[in-house]
Amino acid sequence: MMYLIGKLATALRGGTREVLEAAVDANALRILDQEIHECEDSLRQSRQHLAEVMAEKLRLQRQLDAARKKMASKEDLIRSRLERQDEAGALELADELAQQEDWLENQQAHCDQLHDYEQRLLKTLKSTTFKLEQYRAELRMSQATRHAQQVAGKLSRHANTHGDSFARMQDSLERIRQQHETCDDRMQAMQQIDSYMAGEASAKQRPCHKAEDVLARLRAA
Repeated sequence: MMYLIGKLATALRGGTREVLEAAVDANALRILDQEIHECEDSLRQSRQHLAEVMAEKLRLQRQLDAARKKMASKEDLIRSRLERQDEAGALELADELAQQEDWLENQQAHCDQLHDYEQRLLKTLKSTTFKLEQYRAELRMSQATRHAQQVAGKLSRHANTHGDSFARMQDSLERIRQQHETCDDRMQAMQQIDSYMAGEASAKQRPCHKAEDVLARLRAA
């Protein structure tokens, strides 16, 4: 019993999968369009994040440049203390300078990490944008193909629907052509009859003309 129930459950899962696959196939273009829109939204968010990373790197670089200038001034001050034999003052400034150098080294490492991260993001965004353009082009092509198929289907259905009407119209046209041909044949026949009758009348008139010629010839003799 449990075996049969398991088989039935498997069949139901298979039927559900087939229905879902059919729904996905029927809405494939709509799904692809939505997926592209979602990818575009994600791409915009990634660009915004990249802009924030670049802004943070620029801010840190300005801090580092300002710190280097202060450290250069402090080095000059230490040299001045050493020239005046102020070892204690020079040592105190040197301790501050050492702490600043450690801070500068850590901040520079952080800035380098931001730069590397920025370059990776730029590369990823460039690749993603290129692929997205390809998918957009494929979507436009698929939409155009689907539209052409729909138009062709409508034309085919109309042709099938109106096939009998076209056949009746063709039959009417053939009848009209036959009527025209019959009328032309009759007119041609009438012309032939008129020509024949005119020729017969001329033949009857020819003996009269010959008799008159004979009389004229005899009178002259």
